Amino acid sequence: MTSRNKLNCILLVDDDPDDNFLHELVIKESSAEAKVVVAENGEHAWQYLSNPQRPDFWKPSVIFLDINMPRMNGFEFLELFKTLPESTRAATKVVVLTTSSHPQDQEKVSSIYQEAEYRTKPLTSEILFDVLGSESPRFSAR
Repeated sequence: MTSRNKLNCILLVDDDPDDNFLHELVIKESSAEAKVVVAENGEHAWQYLSNPQRPDFWKPSVIFLDINMPRMNGFEFLELFKTLPESTRAATKVVVLTTSSHPQDQEKVSSIYQEAEYRTKPLTSEILFDVLGSESPRFSAR
């Protein structure tokens, strides 16, 4: 993803409504002008991404992905995500955002989708700035 890409949508994939609320708040308070879409698990996120013709579809520039979720976890989602066309993957930054700091989880993420970043929850303005800083000219960290 290059700085020429417009930040238009952030996809939050997490089964915890409190985390989603907090992460949306951090995004809004940080002046990142982007639509925020929430998926409650990997399956819902995959359904969203695999149906770009739907009227409410916004192509995400960034996906913040939890690992431990019901129905389809973050690892399973990454396996499907890497099957998308290269042009789609290249335009979307994937950030695994999880409570797990286990090296095995980090290694597994890297082995499935090497381009993914790995961060520990919660999302903070510092993490957001680090991930989006060059992507959004209107972004300002507090």
